[in-house]
Amino acid sequence: MSDEKVIALIATHLERYPALEVLDVYKLLHQAVFGPGHVIKSQKAEKEWLERQSEILENGPSEPFVENIHPDGEIVRLYLRPYLAAKGKLNRLLDAYVNSASSVTGNLDTMTAWWDIFQRAATDGIFQGHFDARNNSLIARTRKLENWPASPHSPVYETAYKPAYRVLTLPQVQALMQQQKIPFTVM
Repeated sequence: MSDEKVIALIATHLERYPALEVLDVYKLLHQAVFGPGHVIKSQKAEKEWLERQSEILENGPSEPFVENIHPDGEIVRLYLRPYLAAKGKLNRLLDAYVNSASSVTGNLDTMTAWWDIFQRAATDGIFQGHFDARNNSLIARTRKLENWPASPHSPVYETAYKPAYRVLTLPQVQALMQQQKIPFTVM
């Protein structure tokens, strides 16, 4: 993977989400490397959370239907608001989510490499001055010692964007949308 692709992914998200903080970059890279696999501990619990989340879903800012979160476009976020507005079925989304989780294994070395690319770009590259270098280093040290665990979005991001999505592989999204005859584009 080239440094440029990782930097371009982060730059696209920073442009789309100006309130993006270092924790949100971490979450972006984590999802790109590990997909949704860290989330699904119980299919029953995930089904209940998906149903509950769709019931309490608040209005949010304009968001893409499907958003690329991988340097090569292999993993995406499917946003619930537009999906439900298009009459997408929750049970089919859950199946695609579970299938995506089982097909992405992730790699600790990849996460380390991609975080290092981000850190260099934040220290003396394109992101210099936007992210605190000391905070980036602290996150790298602690998270690496913990084998790069999953992390939530920052409170600022949550407040600004009210994200409600599922992380899927692109082939799972394509199959899901084709089954339901829902047109989409990847942003």
